[in-house]
Amino acid sequence: MADEPLYSLIASQMEELIASGRWSEGDRLPAERQLCGDFGVSRATLRQALGELEERGLITRHQGRGTFVTQPRLQLPIVGVFSIRDAMEAYGMKMSTRVVRVEVIEASRQLASDLVCLPGEKVVFIERLRLSDGEPMVLDTAHLRAELFPGLESVDLENRSLYDVLERDYGRTVAEAQETLEPVILTPRECELLEVPTHTTALLTRRITTDDHGVVVALGHVLLRGDRSRYLYKRTVETAAVRAATRDEAAHHPATEDAPPGGTP
Repeated sequence: MADEPLYSLIASQMEELIASGRWSEGDRLPAERQLCGDFGVSRATLRQALGELEERGLITRHQGRGTFVTQPRLQLPIVGVFSIRDAMEAYGMKMSTRVVRVEVIEASRQLASDLVCLPGEKVVFIERLRLSDGEPMVLDTAHLRAELFPGLESVDLENRSLYDVLERDYGRTVAEAQETLEPVILTPRECELLEVPTHTTALLTRRITTDDHGVVVALGHVLLRGDRSRYLYKRTVETAAVRAATRDEAAHHPATEDAPPGGTP
């Protein structure tokens, strides 16, 4: 295992200072020269460490004003299928769940289309709040076919991940999700549940989840507070050298027609 870069170690030490309360939300960090002396690193290394803290959502840097401690943001990956519970715990948040509502409803035409079932079919509706240190962060809802998951409305969903329940209790392994992401204005009820002012913006993720057999198992809507969360999307840029190598490879191995009889298949 490769050694952790020095700037990452410094970033972790700074994060500990924030977590301990030594640097509190709204505090301005000492000047770069002082921080370099305190941690015994060069300015270049320090700036890399600050960049990592900024990427984690722990600080903000303002030109001419300085660097300030912010509230930590829940950072979610764009790629991959994940549960909100797992994501929050992986980010070090002291997470809890509050079930707001669970009921069995009849599928509307649109809901039936999304879940690939018949209109009027019984569907389990689940609405939950996700909290960090008691503060509401996420409001998520899920619709699942009652026929596939009998008794789901009675399962403890405050202490278990829904995906874990689907796999362990019903043998359905979540394999793929199709998502859309858009900013929205919260409704008055949503603002009340998330304990934010009216007209607050949020990030809405609409997710249709399928299992490892391609069966649609859930339709979910996840509302994340815009002031406490963000999505991270990383892309790999293909360099000119890589593109040239790809072209050369294609030129040396052109697509060929089927081999003649007796030839190598």
